[in-house]
Amino acid sequence: MTSPQIASALVRVGRLATAAGTLLFAGGTAAWVTVTTQLRDEKITVPGNAPALAGKPVQGPVTAYVEALVIKRNAEQSAGGRTFADISEALRTVESGSDEEKKLRGQSAALSTAASLRTSLMTSVLAYGVSALVVGLGALFVVSGTSLRRAGRG
Repeated sequence: MTSPQIASALVRVGRLATAAGTLLFAGGTAAWVTVTTQLRDEKITVPGNAPALAGKPVQGPVTAYVEALVIKRNAEQSAGGRTFADISEALRTVESGSDEEKKLRGQSAALSTAASLRTSLMTSVLAYGVSALVVGLGALFVVSGTSLRRAGRG
Protein backbone atom coordinates (compact mmCIF):
# COMPACT_ATOMS: atom_id res chain seq x y z
CA MET A 1 0.00 0.00 0.00
CA THR A 2 1.12 3.47 -0.74
CA SER A 3 1.03 6.29 1.74
CA PRO A 4 -2.17 7.82 0.31
CA GLN A 5 -3.85 4.40 0.43
CA ILE A 6 -2.87 3.94 4.07
CA ALA A 7 -4.15 7.40 4.91
CA SER A 8 -7.43 6.68 3.15
CA ALA A 9 -7.78 3.35 4.99
CA LEU A 10 -7.14 5.04 8.34
CA VAL A 11 -9.84 7.59 7.63
CA ARG A 12 -12.36 4.88 6.62
CA VAL A 13 -11.60 2.72 9.65
CA GLY A 14 -11.76 5.81 11.85
CA ARG A 15 -15.20 6.67 10.47
CA LEU A 16 -16.45 3.13 11.09
CA ALA A 17 -15.07 3.12 14.63
CA THR A 18 -16.62 6.52 15.35
CA ALA A 19 -20.00 5.42 13.98
CA ALA A 20 -19.89 2.15 15.93
CA GLY A 21 -18.85 4.00 19.07
CA THR A 22 -21.70 6.45 18.71
CA LEU A 23 -24.20 3.60 18.37
CA LEU A 24 -22.73 1.75 21.36
CA PHE A 25 -22.77 4.89 23.47
CA ALA A 26 -26.39 5.65 22.54
CA GLY A 27 -27.51 2.04 23.07
CA GLY A 28 -25.83 1.78 26.47
CA THR A 29 -27.32 5.08 27.56
CA ALA A 30 -30.78 4.02 26.39
CA ALA A 31 -30.48 0.74 28.33
CA TRP A 32 -29.46 2.60 31.50
CA VAL A 33 -32.38 5.00 31.16
CA THR A 34 -34.83 2.16 30.47
CA VAL A 35 -33.80 0.18 33.55
CA THR A 36 -33.92 3.32 35.70
CA THR A 37 -37.39 4.20 34.41
CA GLN A 38 -38.72 0.71 35.03
CA LEU A 39 -37.32 0.59 38.57
CA ARG A 40 -38.70 4.07 39.30
CA ASP A 41 -42.14 3.05 37.98
CA GLU A 42 -42.28 0.22 40.55
CA LYS A 43 -42.16 2.86 43.33
CA ILE A 44 -39.94 0.72 45.58
CA THR A 45 -38.37 2.42 48.60
CA VAL A 46 -35.37 1.05 50.48
CA PRO A 47 -36.76 -0.02 53.89
CA GLY A 48 -35.70 1.43 57.20
CA ASN A 49 -33.76 -1.68 58.23
CA ALA A 50 -31.36 -1.32 55.30
CA PRO A 51 -27.65 -0.96 56.11
CA ALA A 52 -27.57 2.19 53.93
CA LEU A 53 -29.83 4.44 51.85
CA ALA A 54 -32.95 3.79 53.97
CA GLY A 55 -35.95 5.70 52.63
CA LYS A 56 -34.42 6.30 49.21
CA PRO A 57 -36.33 5.29 46.08
CA VAL A 58 -34.94 2.27 44.22
CA GLN A 59 -33.90 3.81 40.91
CA GLY A 60 -30.28 2.92 40.36
CA PRO A 61 -27.73 0.12 40.71
CA VAL A 62 -26.75 0.89 44.30
CA THR A 63 -30.28 1.18 45.68
CA ALA A 64 -31.35 -1.96 43.77
CA TYR A 65 -28.44 -3.88 45.28
CA VAL A 66 -29.16 -2.64 48.81
CA GLU A 67 -32.83 -3.58 48.40
CA ALA A 68 -31.82 -7.09 47.28
CA LEU A 69 -29.61 -7.45 50.36
CA VAL A 70 -32.45 -6.37 52.65
CA ILE A 71 -34.87 -8.81 51.03
CA LYS A 72 -32.39 -11.66 51.50
CA ARG A 73 -31.73 -10.81 55.13
CA ASN A 74 -35.43 -10.38 55.96
CA ALA A 75 -36.35 -13.66 54.26
CA GLU A 76 -33.65 -15.54 56.12
CA GLN A 77 -34.80 -14.05 59.42
CA SER A 78 -38.46 -14.88 58.76
CA ALA A 79 -37.48 -18.47 57.98
CA GLY A 80 -35.60 -18.74 61.25
CA GLY A 81 -32.26 -18.93 59.43
CA ARG A 82 -33.37 -21.99 57.48
CA THR A 83 -32.59 -22.54 53.82
CA PHE A 84 -34.73 -24.23 51.17
CA ALA A 85 -32.75 -27.42 51.75
CA ASP A 86 -33.33 -27.28 55.51
CA ILE A 87 -37.06 -26.73 55.04
CA SER A 88 -37.34 -29.55 52.47
CA GLU A 89 -35.59 -31.92 54.84
CA ALA A 90 -37.82 -30.89 57.73
CA LEU A 91 -40.96 -31.33 55.63
CA ARG A 92 -40.06 -35.00 55.08
CA THR A 93 -40.06 -35.65 58.79
CA VAL A 94 -43.16 -33.74 59.99
CA GLU A 95 -46.69 -35.05 60.09
CA SER A 96 -48.81 -34.14 57.09
CA GLY A 97 -51.41 -31.49 57.93
CA SER A 98 -49.71 -30.50 61.19
CA ASP A 99 -49.13 -26.92 62.32
CA GLU A 100 -45.39 -27.49 61.88
CA GLU A 101 -45.96 -28.47 58.23
CA LYS A 102 -48.03 -25.32 57.64
CA LYS A 103 -45.32 -23.20 59.23
CA LEU A 104 -42.59 -24.82 57.11
CA ARG A 105 -44.62 -24.41 53.89
CA GLY A 106 -45.16 -20.74 54.74
CA GLN A 107 -41.44 -20.27 55.28
CA SER A 108 -40.74 -22.04 52.00
CA ALA A 109 -43.18 -19.77 50.14
CA ALA A 110 -41.63 -16.67 51.72
CA LEU A 111 -38.15 -17.78 50.71
CA SER A 112 -39.36 -18.48 47.18
CA THR A 113 -40.96 -15.05 46.82
CA ALA A 114 -37.87 -13.37 48.23
CA ALA A 115 -35.63 -15.29 45.82
CA SER A 116 -37.75 -14.12 42.89
CA LEU A 117 -37.67 -10.49 44.00
CA ARG A 118 -33.96 -10.64 44.65
CA THR A 119 -33.31 -12.18 41.25
CA SER A 120 -35.20 -9.37 39.55
CA LEU A 121 -33.28 -6.71 41.43
CA MET A 122 -29.92 -8.37 40.79
CA THR A 123 -30.80 -8.60 37.09
CA SER A 124 -31.29 -4.84 37.15
CA VAL A 125 -27.89 -4.40 38.80
CA LEU A 126 -26.36 -6.61 36.09
CA ALA A 127 -28.13 -4.61 33.36
CA TYR A 128 -26.64 -1.42 34.78
CA GLY A 129 -23.18 -2.96 34.65
CA VAL A 130 -23.57 -4.12 31.07
CA SER A 131 -24.94 -0.78 29.94
CA ALA A 132 -22.04 1.05 31.64
CA LEU A 133 -19.61 -1.28 29.85
CA VAL A 134 -21.27 -0.59 26.50
CA VAL A 135 -21.19 3.18 27.10
CA GLY A 136 -17.48 2.94 27.99
CA LEU A 137 -16.69 0.89 24.89
CA GLY A 138 -18.64 3.36 22.79
CA ALA A 139 -16.60 6.24 24.16
CA LEU A 140 -13.37 4.31 23.52
CA PHE A 141 -14.42 3.62 19.91
CA VAL A 142 -15.29 7.29 19.34
CA VAL A 143 -11.94 8.46 20.70
CA SER A 144 -10.03 5.80 18.74
CA GLY A 145 -11.95 6.50 15.56
CA THR A 146 -11.36 10.22 15.88
CA SER A 147 -7.63 9.61 16.36
CA LEU A 148 -7.48 7.32 13.32
CA ARG A 149 -9.26 9.89 11.16
CA ARG A 150 -6.87 12.62 12.26
CA ALA A 151 -3.85 10.39 11.62
CA GLY A 152 -5.16 9.59 8.14
CA ARG A 153 -5.60 13.24 7.28
CA GLY A 154 -2.07 14.03 8.30
